[in-house]
Amino acid sequence: MSQASRASHPISPLLPVGRVLEVRFATFTPRITIRSEQELTVEIVSGVNVGFSDTTKYETVALRDDLVILSWQEHNNSTIVHVLDFTALTAYTAVTPFSGGFMRLTGTIDVKSG
Repeated sequence: MSQASRASHPISPLLPVGRVLEVRFATFTPRITIRSEQELTVEIVSGVNVGFSDTTKYETVALRDDLVILSWQEHNNSTIVHVLDFTALTAYTAVTPFSGGFMRLTGTIDVKSG
């Protein structure tokens, strides 16, 4: 594939369907499971809000190979936007929680499967 072609069609590291990632933040760890090209499940597996789970629609924008923006709105109206750098295995995240406020987080990506 040519350089120009790769630049216009970056590869999304979120696919294939079934991929599971965990993002370790200082106070909690969400597990994200890609259910389809439009739906994911997020579960808090440790820390604050452990046990929370939601399945919702998501959107992605692959900026370049191994760099993607992943966003969704949960059923409780929390909004999550991740910039996922799979080369550095780092997530830069912004959250507007349902309770109000605005959070900026940085975490480590652990690809569990897929």
